[in-house]
Amino acid sequence: SMRALLFPAAAGLGLILASGAAAQGADNCSGAPAISGLGNFAFNTSGSTNSGSAPCGSIGRDVWFAWTAPSNDTFRVSTCGLVGFDTVLAAYANCGSSSITCNDDACSLQSTISFPASAGSTYFLRVGAWNGSASGPGQIEISVAPPDSCSNPANGADVIVGEIPGISNYGSTGGMGGYALGTTSCNVGTDELLWFANSNQHPVIGQNIYRAENGRFEQVGMSWLKHGFTALQQNLCCSCNSSGTGSRLGVGCSDPYSSGLNGSQGGLGPRFQVNAFTGAFPYPYFAQGQSGDRVFKRIQVPNDDVDPGLHPTALYFGEAQYISPDDAAAGNGTNNVSWCPLSRPGTTTQGAWRLSIGGSTVREEAAIEAWPTIEAGAIVADIDVPGEGQFIAGSNVIDNGNGTFRYEYAVFNNTSDFSGQSFTVPVGSSNVTQIGMSFPQYHSGEPYTNAAWTSTNANGELTWECETFAQNSDGNAIRWGTTYSFWFTSDAAPTSGDATLGLFKPGNPGDQTVTLEVPDAQGGAFSQSNYCQGNPNSSGQIGDIDAVNVNLPGRGFDLLLTRLPTNAFGIVITSLTPGFLPNQGGSSGNLCVTGNIGRSVGGAIFDSSFLGLAFVPVDMDVIPTSTQIVAIQPGETRYFQGWFRDQTGGGAPTSNFTVGLEMIFP
Repeated sequence: SMRALLFPAAAGLGLILASGAAAQGADNCSGAPAISGLGNFAFNTSGSTNSGSAPCGSIGRDVWFAWTAPSNDTFRVSTCGLVGFDTVLAAYANCGSSSITCNDDACSLQSTISFPASAGSTYFLRVGAWNGSASGPGQIEISVAPPDSCSNPANGADVIVGEIPGISNYGSTGGMGGYALGTTSCNVGTDELLWFANSNQHPVIGQNIYRAENGRFEQVGMSWLKHGFTALQQNLCCSCNSSGTGSRLGVGCSDPYSSGLNGSQGGLGPRFQVNAFTGAFPYPYFAQGQSGDRVFKRIQVPNDDVDPGLHPTALYFGEAQYISPDDAAAGNGTNNVSWCPLSRPGTTTQGAWRLSIGGSTVREEAAIEAWPTIEAGAIVADIDVPGEGQFIAGSNVIDNGNGTFRYEYAVFNNTSDFSGQSFTVPVGSSNVTQIGMSFPQYHSGEPYTNAAWTSTNANGELTWECETFAQNSDGNAIRWGTTYSFWFTSDAAPTSGDATLGLFKPGNPGDQTVTLEVPDAQGGAFSQSNYCQGNPNSSGQIGDIDAVNVNLPGRGFDLLLTRLPTNAFGIVITSLTPGFLPNQGGSSGNLCVTGNIGRSVGGAIFDSSFLGLAFVPVDMDVIPTSTQIVAIQPGETRYFQGWFRDQTGGGAPTSNFTVGLEMIFP
């Protein structure tokens, strides 16, 4: 697959040197050493001379390679992050011909070219310094090019991270290392992207670092946000239709921000002032212009989390994300994050372990999506919050070989301002031990707490949660641009099941479910979770429904309905099939069941109390369908929902629904 070509799992994060990598290049085309395949190839221009002009800029002190293509594909050749001076790259079909393609300054002062090639054909690659200004060693990386990001542009402005070209290492303060990632943005939409300095109409850029180790995926550091100020008009992703101004990024154009620029402290603002779903933020922003020690506002990673002696087999990833108001308004916010592998040279800078770019950028994917490329059992899935932003969750299960299994989970908040308050995994009656979690640390004056989450194992469910919004609006929720990791050990083998993400801020549509790997605890206690978006009723709240007083041996439980209007009558309905039909039958609510629907569960109409509460006793052997009475069977999943009369605005009575309730019976 293309992803495997971009980041071969077996190679770790080291630079992949192909068979001809030992060749350093020749001073002229006729003597070019033969190389082939994909990977990184060392060159050294020291002592080389100028082979003549190049169509994209003055090139001098250059060397050549004769490269044979391994397949019929479009290939990318790049020096981004792999050389310490200003480079120019060109490709030729043969010696003496005009160049196929040429590039100067695709990623800051370094270069990237792409061109179609035929399997077995040889092409001549030329790399040198702009204007012959410098010389020395470096590498070119040859990979299969990602699809043209602009061949099918999204409507409106659409900014992505086209490249993470470099990383700055700033040293250590107080046991923390400071880092910054370079980013080259691309506008792959149909409209120009606003880039006005000194306003709230420009992108902000977040940077993160992750570690994967022994099956676990964790975020180990995050930065404040670089505020954009000027957009260049370059061609990294596709053909640029320049805006003619630095205050708008043209259609198809790219703009490079070096790692040094993204680490410039005076231009970094906090995350807490930015709504990632709408792209809104105030200007001026908090702590604008302020600078500090080596790690202030930059990506902060504990030195121990990068120490090769403590983590000898760990893999590392860099991630960058753009948030922009006009991109968000166009509905294009979920593709604004990209990742790349990082490598560890094993050296330090001013007390912090160095990191460097270890491979190609994977565009329009969050770092969590790298997990399945390095762990065969890992899976990831999107959680699209109705009417709002997006989370991405993943799981990985490791067989310990002793009758137990280690369950690893990660939840990335891509663009949801609602944020995540709890994470629940059904564990049934399995024996659960070694419960833990991790999260990145807020720093440099962000107001959010770094308080640990609590965990509770009860009623067949393992739940981690932070403070609620009502308890602390600055609680340690899963905010946008962060990934929280959870784990435990169970004596039950894995199966596919639903985990539940609870949301943090008021006004949210309720708990969200995602299908991941969970313990298969046959014969254990039942699990329950709410699903399906609800709408507020005349009380101003969304009706809720939960099972209480569950007595499985006695074949009974009660349904508790809350947040209803006072003195409202209604019924509970049920089905084996979930659904979503908005405003069904003139109701102001949403019908969350479908198929063979049974009405009047419990055999009667309920009336809500003056507190908006109602209890409905349920006999598991007397469950209505549209045609008969049935019993709940072992292993059955059944769905319940409350329907009730509702009075709004003094007009004629109408009706509404609670959210849905999913119950899994052992």
